[in-house]
Amino acid sequence: MPETGHSPNAEDLNALYWVMVIVAVALVVAINGALIALALRFRARRGAEPRRLRSRGPAQALIAGAFAALAAVLFVLGVVVTESSSEVEASGDEGLQASTRVTAQRSLDVPSGETEPLEVEASGQQWIWRYEYPDGTFSYYELVVPVDTAVVVKLESTDVVHRWWVPGLGGKFDATPGQSNQTWFKADETGTFEGASYQFSGASYAAMRTAVRVVSVEEYEAWLAQQASDIEAAQAFVQEQVASDTELDDPATEGGGGATEGSTEQGATPSGGSGSAEGTQ
Repeated sequence: MPETGHSPNAEDLNALYWVMVIVAVALVVAINGALIALALRFRARRGAEPRRLRSRGPAQALIAGAFAALAAVLFVLGVVVTESSSEVEASGDEGLQASTRVTAQRSLDVPSGETEPLEVEASGQQWIWRYEYPDGTFSYYELVVPVDTAVVVKLESTDVVHRWWVPGLGGKFDATPGQSNQTWFKADETGTFEGASYQFSGASYAAMRTAVRVVSVEEYEAWLAQQASDIEAAQAFVQEQVASDTELDDPATEGGGGATEGSTEQGATPSGGSGSAEGTQ
């Protein structure tokens, strides 16, 4: 049973799932019911010749036509739902108001208006997801987004094929090396939605998890600022450590006085040798 959808595209997929389930159950009941009815009606009795069932051409054509029509309806329904779920909805009144610049989206129809979706780059690598936000801030494993905001997730991979899927927010989408792919969602409530990579990508693919944490716009902006500050502080610390290690390993600074003293001693040796020669003469 699918998880409750908390995004318009996830709700569409769940509705299609239940339609397929209902149709499948109806077919199972109808076919098995017909078989049981025929078996009871035409079963053999003691002392009586069993009745023979003879099918007629028009009846067969009618049944085949009914199944073909049902298959065609389900196919069209699948295409309509797929196209509908690929249309990115505009952010809601409680969502993050993005800038008004126009960007090209691949295989997605971006809504027209004064707002545009929040774009996040998701990079799959063995065996973790890396998310990069529009300002360059990044996070691993957990994607943090504001509620009621259309979020376009651009998928890519650095090594092998990974599959991104958060059941409560949409369907499964592949991240393929050298190719671009993307999905979208608009969470209707705050909370944490768990996901995983459902594509074999190596020995530890089962541990390749992800999570989408949906917060208010204020919390998102505060988290983004804090994350950027933490990253900057961490990078500054690393640069200081690298500079400190470089100074310690530099021969010009480490033991530099010893090198000068050695040079002086070496320079005094010929002078002393010359004095010894003069004394000999």
